[in-house]
Amino acid sequence: MQSIYIIVENGEPYLNAYNTYKSAVCAVKERHKEYLEDQIKQLQALYEIENLLSDINVPEDVEKNITNLYIEKGINIIIYKIPIKNNL
Repeated sequence: MQSIYIIVENGEPYLNAYNTYKSAVCAVKERHKEYLEDQIKQLQALYEIENLLSDINVPEDVEKNITNLYIEKGINIIIYKIPIKNNL
């Protein structure tokens, strides 16, 4: 069965759907690119950068079909995997 990925940030859906989980995560990163780049510039050690990115480079939750990403406090991002039904 085919699926699409829908991103919801703080209760508001993005205006596009994505055909892969990876493309959905890339859309989140692009939307928050400036913030992420600023944070990376401020960090000193490689492990600090890896820790920052580990909150957004989250593996897809294939059991629940709902994956939570973290950018910063106050930004709640959920990626939903929605199956596409063909009733014909």
